Amino acid sequence: MKFYQIKDMTNEDLKVSLKESSEALENYRFQHASGQLENYKAMMNAKKDIARILGVLHQRESAEKKNLKK
Repeated sequence: MKFYQIKDMTNEDLKVSLKESSEALENYRFQHASGQLENYKAMMNAKKDIARILGVLHQRESAEKKNLKK
């Protein structure tokens, strides 16, 4: 998933996507441990998606807190 796609999503959509990506990463880890993982890049992409989603969520939470203080 690209950053501009993540940035345009709502917080609820981001949380759903985060859950899906986390589950996918868990499945990739099990496949890797059992030697069945064929696409190693998918595991890296899932990690990057999780990091991007968490980053956007953190930015939005920080902006909300900053606006509440004013």
